[in-house]
Amino acid sequence: MTTLPPRRKRSVAAGLSAVGAVAMLSGCDDNNEQARFGPQTEVAAFQTIQQCVDSGQYDRATCVAAQQKAFNDDGKAAPRYDSQALCEEQFGAAQCQRRSEGGQSFFTPLLTGFLIGQILNNNSARYNYGGLYRERRDGSGGGGGWYTGSGAYLSPNNGYRYNVGSKAITTPVTTQRIQTRSSVVSRGGFGGRVSARSSGGWGGGRSFGG
Repeated sequence: MTTLPPRRKRSVAAGLSAVGAVAMLSGCDDNNEQARFGPQTEVAAFQTIQQCVDSGQYDRATCVAAQQKAFNDDGKAAPRYDSQALCEEQFGAAQCQRRSEGGQSFFTPLLTGFLIGQILNNNSARYNYGGLYRERRDGSGGGGGWYTGSGAYLSPNNGYRYNVGSKAITTPVTTQRIQTRSSVVSRGGFGGRVSARSSGGWGGGRSFGG
């Protein structure tokens, strides 16, 4: 049996403690996500209409309708921030735009994609659509994930398939409140996840088109 020197023991113990802390925080994230957005359901996410068509899962009309719905809802669904700096901390440099409504000025991230989800209603299936916003990538290559306007994280599944809380695609779109730095900090970032707290924010995509 190899005996580690005291300094090495402390280093190993500290490393294990850090891993345990991250695991605990990740577990809390998952629980909070489910409490807020409900059980996970599978959706498809795309940046362009052509990507959607090329997936072979949807016809062009469905892909066009999904992107158009995302565009139409963007004015209400996009998260709002009281300053450009705060928005860019979440979504990346040059990834936010100024908007105004009701005499108020604010900043929102660029729309970078759209999702297609399928839900059952009276024993018949129908599609639900929504816009997506890409978080800022950090210096180590992390981040860059997709979120709905309400802050639900899309967990990668396989290819264009993702898992997201079911309420994120079934809850009617509502106008977002303007967030301040204190409100963002209190939530731990836009979506309130460990990845946001460790990377410093969200964002890093480009605006999407057909």
